[in-house]
Amino acid sequence: MRTAIVFLLGFALCPVTAALAAPCGGPTGLYHAAVKKMDGSVFIDITLNLVCDKNGYAAQLYTSMGDFQVKDATARRSTVEISFDSGASLGSLTLAQNGSDLAGRFTFGTDHGRIRFARTGNALASDAMKPRTDLTAEQWREDIDFYAREFPKHHANAFFRIGRPAFESEVAKLKARADTANGDEMFIGLQAITKSIGDGHTGIFALGYDRRVMPIEIAKFGDDLRIVATGTDYKKLLGTRIVKIGGVPIGEAWSRVMTLTPAGELEQLRRSDALVYLARGYALHGLDIIPNRNHAIYTVKDDSGHTFDVDLAGLAPGEDPKLISAYPDNALRFQNKNANFWCKALEDATVYCSWRGYQDLDSKAKDMFALIDKTKAEKLILDMRDNGGGDNTVGDADIVKPLVKRSDINRKKHFYVLIGAETFSAAMNNAAQLQDETNAILVGETIGEKPNSYQEPRQFRLPNSHLIVRASTLYYEFRKKGPNEVAPDKTIIPSWADVKAGRDPVLDWVLVQKVN
Repeated sequence: MRTAIVFLLGFALCPVTAALAAPCGGPTGLYHAAVKKMDGSVFIDITLNLVCDKNGYAAQLYTSMGDFQVKDATARRSTVEISFDSGASLGSLTLAQNGSDLAGRFTFGTDHGRIRFARTGNALASDAMKPRTDLTAEQWREDIDFYAREFPKHHANAFFRIGRPAFESEVAKLKARADTANGDEMFIGLQAITKSIGDGHTGIFALGYDRRVMPIEIAKFGDDLRIVATGTDYKKLLGTRIVKIGGVPIGEAWSRVMTLTPAGELEQLRRSDALVYLARGYALHGLDIIPNRNHAIYTVKDDSGHTFDVDLAGLAPGEDPKLISAYPDNALRFQNKNANFWCKALEDATVYCSWRGYQDLDSKAKDMFALIDKTKAEKLILDMRDNGGGDNTVGDADIVKPLVKRSDINRKKHFYVLIGAETFSAAMNNAAQLQDETNAILVGETIGEKPNSYQEPRQFRLPNSHLIVRASTLYYEFRKKGPNEVAPDKTIIPSWADVKAGRDPVLDWVLVQKVN
């Protein structure tokens, strides 16, 4: 997925009277800017909320590309400086008050330019856009009507999989439930409709919403759903198979959570999403699997055949579950978990690189090639199994294209790419390019997202609940021939026995392959 700003908005500064500075020492208010393409169409909408409250001076950035995390905001009289993180790129704003507006410069990844924010009103409270589901029936109906009008306008082809009549029928059914359904049921109902559209980037999101995360992680091995990580108070659950949740047989619970997954994507992606919902109190409650969102009774069976119940309390936002994992922490795949990209020289002239994200990829890629040259490596292993995406053009420029030119590495049995079900978005795009444009051997499991699909999401908020609706805006084709999937050249899917024994069969297979 492409995420960098490539077209900039120019403006002229006008000498008008400056607004009074806030007690914190900087301008406050709600501001709007639109970065446009050359044809005049809006590429990204940006809302800037500058707040002065008991906690001091703060900034919030709400954009159609996502809510950007403000890392720092400082102000002096009529100027403000903001640094932010979009999740894919770092950026900054340096703005000066110009009449009632703010004008200045921005940087965003490798892009930079001038920008003007028009003042649209007073500052919002810092928690004003926090998602909420404690709405009246009338407020829910207003949100649903707004959703039904706006969603087809934002998606590039909202009815590529389901027809408009089916969409409108489901919307009407949910609207009719507003008088009796609880907030979780309404949230989940909107999610099910949105996920039925089909693509993996389209959905409903609620940043900061109290999801009541259960202190477990679940994985699927064949027909078994096993708990592969637990909180420290529930060690006896590690490795057990789930039989029921809230008294609902696991097969039925699985069918229900699958309705919250992207219906047009491959089973691998849908499975990964469904596994998350099985450990979320709000989802289990909204699907009528448990009666209380705050806790859930899991019925499990251990390998000796003993069946027992455990009542798990959902974690409040900010609580740290401190999970104990069945996967070994010292395995290469799970080392340096907070690093977007890191490499290590192994035995047999091999370099292993874990590629999880795209920030600062240019310098990290240069470090990789320097390590290859320094160690005279003959084999490169690029692990993309835990890469959730970023900017595919950056991956193409910094990783794919340079590797195409490396005749020492770009040879069969010298270059391996590890992929999995959750290799997503830009990572899926770049994995497809590596398979098509290099001599890399892809190893692991078929990627769950289709390479020819709708991507590049933009978002809008519902007026009362503030739930975020993301809709894909562009159609990409990363497969010019063959099936619409990125499948490995060598399929290896870890079993529970592998996990229990601390093995990584995907990496183990690659390590024993001899170079030509």
